[in-house]
Amino acid sequence: MSLPGKPSLPIRRVTLYKHGLGFFERRGAVSGEQLRLDFQRAAMDDVLKSLVVLDRVGQVLGLDFETPPDRNEEVHREQLELSEHASLTDTLTALRGRAVRVMTSEQATEGVLIGVDLEQKNRLERALLSLYQPQARRVVKLPLERLESFEILDDAAAGDLGYALARARRDEDRASALLRLSQGEHDLTVSYIAPAPAWRVSYRVIAEHPARGGEGARDIYLQGWGLFDNTLEEDLDGVQLSLMAGMPVSFRYALFAPSTPERPLIEDEERTVNAPIEYAAMAAPPAGSFKRSAMLGEVQEGAAGMDWMEPERGFAGQMAQSVQPVSSGEARGALFAYKVAQPVSVARGQSGMVPLLSATLAGRRELLYNHARHAGHPAASLRFGNASGFTLERGPVTVLEAGEYAGEAVLDFSPVGAEIILAFAVELGIAGVQRVNHRTEIHRLSVRDGYLLVEEYQLRRTRYEFTSKLDAPAVLTLEHDRAGGHELFDMAAPAEQTLLAARWQLQLAEQSRTEFVVNERALRQRHEKVRGLSFESLQKYLADRVLDAASYAALKAVRELYAEVEAADAALKDLDREREKLYKRQTQIQGNLTPLGQNGDEGKLRSRLVRELDASEDRLRETETEAEELHALRVQKEASAAGAIAALEKS
Repeated sequence: MSLPGKPSLPIRRVTLYKHGLGFFERRGAVSGEQLRLDFQRAAMDDVLKSLVVLDRVGQVLGLDFETPPDRNEEVHREQLELSEHASLTDTLTALRGRAVRVMTSEQATEGVLIGVDLEQKNRLERALLSLYQPQARRVVKLPLERLESFEILDDAAAGDLGYALARARRDEDRASALLRLSQGEHDLTVSYIAPAPAWRVSYRVIAEHPARGGEGARDIYLQGWGLFDNTLEEDLDGVQLSLMAGMPVSFRYALFAPSTPERPLIEDEERTVNAPIEYAAMAAPPAGSFKRSAMLGEVQEGAAGMDWMEPERGFAGQMAQSVQPVSSGEARGALFAYKVAQPVSVARGQSGMVPLLSATLAGRRELLYNHARHAGHPAASLRFGNASGFTLERGPVTVLEAGEYAGEAVLDFSPVGAEIILAFAVELGIAGVQRVNHRTEIHRLSVRDGYLLVEEYQLRRTRYEFTSKLDAPAVLTLEHDRAGGHELFDMAAPAEQTLLAARWQLQLAEQSRTEFVVNERALRQRHEKVRGLSFESLQKYLADRVLDAASYAALKAVRELYAEVEAADAALKDLDREREKLYKRQTQIQGNLTPLGQNGDEGKLRSRLVRELDASEDRLRETETEAEELHALRVQKEASAAGAIAALEKS
């Protein structure tokens, strides 16, 4: 284990997951009281979180692991720092002030090292080493290129250099753990999780016409391959390998060293041209869609002894016999494990690829059009149920028809029994156009609590136009994304539908143009006060035939009553304004009367103001009478309107 490629406790079992984690199990016989285990330093948090040690013979006493050094304290403690690029000159510079003996081919010179003078060009050839000889009080300069060796005469400096070299030998990317054991022999099993590249899966699908069946029927031969990488610093030799589908909960927890919180890394969106076209399944696959399946590690029935070039077997049959799957499937709660039956050996730094599954399923080929997924043309698709007995992880699919490359798709995560749709090519011989029109249509009017309730349909009319340039008829499956809360009406029922989409089968003649209309509607409600209705609105409702003549006449009569109430309200406001003016004038007249005398011109003016004051009093009494009459009229009209509305609510 200590030496790369030659571990003392080799890996015997590996389980890889899709989210960048691996479960590793090491087993073997060990003698002695200690076992050193080396790990990637970045994996230590996961190792310490998950490490399990089992000794079937002796006892496990404990585990000691390196404590990550405080880099600041280490730098402060060091008296000598080595560089990766100029270690000789750095060492000589770091020994400044220390006693050294310098040897050249001619002589040996002792002194206290002053330093090294370097030039930018030809640094070693023109470098000068400076030594101070205290007894002679002399500084000696030697060309650095003549230096053959030097001896450190200062014990402390020699110790610092030894420490720096020891630290340089330490692998900063590795960490060690020391497993303490009881005396004697041990039969150890050590398991842990650690970061590992996610395994990948890729599929091959071969579609062939079945011996019996309709034009669109196909035999679907599905083959899956698992890809994994050995990024460990040792070879994997005879390892039991499992590839796990699903999404277990996993996280990092800082156990090995203090952690500094990190900000989220937000990456720019990656866009690609000609992305895969993916369609959601509508329903469970039909019963009996599973024809035969070669489970991993099993040999297909009747395959032994047959010539793979046998014509009647077809390309799919030949491929099924030439590549046998080497694993079995096992459901583990929310996960699904592909267990490779044969031991796997992959050298350090290499990757492996093993066939995971092989199954022949019943399906069909269809042209599937969805404007949102591919606006211009329908997609050639294969549709079948996952009756393979395996949970299928998401991965790329290469599709072959009649032994020729036909296109590619992405197979989404599919549990057993799920329907799968692979859109692998674009049919350029058929062009599709979509046009959408929205409008509102009143459905019904009713009166409730003094409000006119308006029920109206929000209508969505989608017109599809398909132009076929093919020389033969074609069947097109139109997939229409449903508008939220809308229902289909006044059209043919779809062949399949969910809350999100509906599908129809369209027959396209050769060299033809075909139209299809999808009608959707959603019933909405709004309300407005009856007394606030305009005569124009009532006339429009009558013209749109959502009001009959009797209801129109009743609502018009109510609106006329409210019009009289509104006129009375306006007249009352006019009377209020008139009374306010009269009161203001009376106050002014009374103020003018006070200083006026009884005789002469003042007496005449007084008489005229008194007459005006009497007239305003008479008018005030008249306005009070008019206001009372208007209030009475208003109450009468309000009551009549309320009675008419109540009658409308009962009708």
